[in-house]
Amino acid sequence: MTQRLKQISGGVEKTASMIVLILVFAFILYLAVSSLFETSFLSTDDPSGERIVYLNDNVFLSIIIFTILLLTGYIFYRRCEPINPHTMEMVLLLYVFLFGTAYVATTKLRPPVYSDSFLVTYGAQRAALGDHAILLENYFYRFPFQLGYVLYSEIFFRVVNIALRGEPEGYAVLALQEMNLFWLLLQYHALIAITGVLFKDARIRKILMLLLFFCFQPLLTTPFLYGNIPAYACGTVAVWMFLLHIRRGGRMKYGMLCIAFLTLAVTLKLNLLIYCVAIGIVWIIMLLKKPSRKSLLCLVLAAACVLTLPKLPQKLYEYRIGVHYGKGIPMIAWMAMGFSQGHAAPGWYREDYTVAAFEHNGHDNAATAENAKSVLKDRLFVFKTDPALARDFFTEKLRSQWNEPSYGSIWINQVFPSYSEKGLMYDLLCGSGAKRMLDVMNVYQQFVFFSLLLGLIRLGKKKDLLRCLLPLVMLGGLLYHLLFEAKSQYALPYFVLILPIAAYGLFTLYRKVELR
Repeated sequence: MTQRLKQISGGVEKTASMIVLILVFAFILYLAVSSLFETSFLSTDDPSGERIVYLNDNVFLSIIIFTILLLTGYIFYRRCEPINPHTMEMVLLLYVFLFGTAYVATTKLRPPVYSDSFLVTYGAQRAALGDHAILLENYFYRFPFQLGYVLYSEIFFRVVNIALRGEPEGYAVLALQEMNLFWLLLQYHALIAITGVLFKDARIRKILMLLLFFCFQPLLTTPFLYGNIPAYACGTVAVWMFLLHIRRGGRMKYGMLCIAFLTLAVTLKLNLLIYCVAIGIVWIIMLLKKPSRKSLLCLVLAAACVLTLPKLPQKLYEYRIGVHYGKGIPMIAWMAMGFSQGHAAPGWYREDYTVAAFEHNGHDNAATAENAKSVLKDRLFVFKTDPALARDFFTEKLRSQWNEPSYGSIWINQVFPSYSEKGLMYDLLCGSGAKRMLDVMNVYQQFVFFSLLLGLIRLGKKKDLLRCLLPLVMLGGLLYHLLFEAKSQYALPYFVLILPIAAYGLFTLYRKVELR
């Protein structure tokens, strides 16, 4: 029976690996080819909000630059053997810290009044002082899941207020932005560690670090306070701990750390359930392949914690303030938005079926859900009767998110006000130099896409499900934002997460060339 189970689980592992790799490969191939001809750009021309503009690319110039980058990467590959990977990581993390600190200090961004970022940040600031007035705003009745990040920020502000007693509130906000930078450092360390767990050759880690060195998008997003950076850092660490748990025979220490970081990740940002589902799928298949009571216990505990504990911040604030936030806007309303034309592009933000419908229905979750179901039914009928329209809608929606090389990082810095005049570093990266920076990001994105294709092809030969975990998480992000609300900013964490596979793709190419 045990032998039969191993055979079945082995077949399931190979099948699941191939399904994931084929689907991700198809998405990335489409994006890679599209990126040669066209680039999406998040424009500030529309004063009412976001607007996606499509720019034509010079295919021949892109190919020439791509070839130069490949050759440069090969020179690095041939000469990186003497470099100590730990020393290189320390240099990378120091560079990220200095760059990020200088950028936060020079931009001095503050959230625009009544933006989502303002409400969660200022609400936390006032709560830290015992003032809960902001938390009584309609915003938190609509989005009670944001209270996890509010609680995290409030705890931070309570600590910082002791050190900055008497200083303007803006200093505490800038300190929270700096805290984003520390989370980013943790995420980079976890990515490097994940690469070491999945791939033995140290040169793959070195190539990854080289890619991270030129990945400017996360650094430019550091001043944005919305929970994205700490949540996805926790999700990345959870992936790392899970891989160690499986690779090292189901050790409880790593399983419990995986649970802790997954729970914190979902508490900070509900979208991190995508990570939970991906890890859960792989976990179950690994248990079928090699049963373990300790590992099974960890899986059950993970499911229990992720499904219950993230609700505690809402309960805590309801108890402190004496209100009942309810369930907020139902998830299906975001799908109705995702199937409709948004203000910026197909499936992007549009309040008709979410905020407007929720307010119209008197904060009634069920009534808002029924309205969303009606919208979805109508949209599905339109797509069914006009398949060409459906194709154009979803392909444009895909390109507007995933072929926008800045992933909203430049736009955020341009539209957000600041506590004082933005400095030279801002001007060079997001002001007068924004076009040059976008060109750099565009070339970088194209290079990563094609490197990722090479990595996916190589993974297809191995069919190792653990190595397919990162592509599986990315697939979850691709599918989720293809169906629900779209925004290029939401794609950035998955773009960063998949860099180890891009590094692996470059390594396999360079190794083949070297051995010939």
